[in-house]
Amino acid sequence: MMDSTTMARLRYPFPSLMNPHAEALQQHTDRVWIDGEWAGIVPPEIAEGFKQVRTAYMTAFFFPSATWERLIPLARMMLFSLYQDDVYEHASPDQVQHLRHQTVAVARGEITPQEAGVPLARAIAQIRAEALAFIPPTSVARWADDLDLYFQGLEAETTHLAADTVPGIEEYMAMREKALMIHPFLALKEIETGTVLPEGIHDHPVVRRLKSLTVRITGWFNEFQSYDKDMRTGMGNVNFINVLAHHHRICIDQAREELFSIHDRELDEFVRLQRDLPDFGRWSDPVAQHIHHFSFVISGWRGVDKHIHRYDPEYYPDQDTLCATAGKDPT
Repeated sequence: MMDSTTMARLRYPFPSLMNPHAEALQQHTDRVWIDGEWAGIVPPEIAEGFKQVRTAYMTAFFFPSATWERLIPLARMMLFSLYQDDVYEHASPDQVQHLRHQTVAVARGEITPQEAGVPLARAIAQIRAEALAFIPPTSVARWADDLDLYFQGLEAETTHLAADTVPGIEEYMAMREKALMIHPFLALKEIETGTVLPEGIHDHPVVRRLKSLTVRITGWFNEFQSYDKDMRTGMGNVNFINVLAHHHRICIDQAREELFSIHDRELDEFVRLQRDLPDFGRWSDPVAQHIHHFSFVISGWRGVDKHIHRYDPEYYPDQDTLCATAGKDPT
């Protein structure tokens, strides 16, 4: 849980709501997926630790109004993000490149999980099939493209980790936006809202910027949240606070202040753009609703902080065990 002083400075003018299915969804996640379908992907002791991360609660805050049926692919995607992020954050860039090619091909429906031969491919195929029950192939294709973006970011991140180098500031900001893996969740927002927007609206520069800002603002919150974890797990060179301190030649406290400023500027921009949306004709109200649901992700990541243990030291997964797990297909 983040310290109260930092939390007080990271406030949002959006409601933070929790889906009423949160606890039932967590039980489903633990018993049906972690203990059942996903058994063997990681060692049992790490799987038990993953239950404490409470990914269903993350889903419940990201998608507070989704029905139970619509929550299933969203919660499965959230669990995928945890396994993917923790198992492969110290993988080699070559491993990530292979994983990207195979996983994204499954997400696009080009190959089967068996043909992919990577541990989490079956989960991606299930998410794709479940999503297609609620949104059209064009929306699912956007999700697959955003999943590809994530792997691009992870490949860049693991390259810096392997070389023990510090990325440039602009490079880091672009890399972090991709590697945070929130773009794919925003691509699935139509599952929750039940309204599929035309492709031209998704491609509109203002909508694209609001989507980008949603990810970035959430990411800057996460930089504060994960700082101690990053330092303890050998990822300090890919935390924005240290990146700012390194390039500006300032102390950590000054770098934290700089990140607060970046966070606040981008939050102000989001609020302004949300308030002054372009006229989309008959789609104006659905677009406003869609952006409103983006704001649930920003406030939801803050809201879920007190419900999860992802950043508590006693729940950090063992890195050597995870590195040995990476790339193995339990089937």
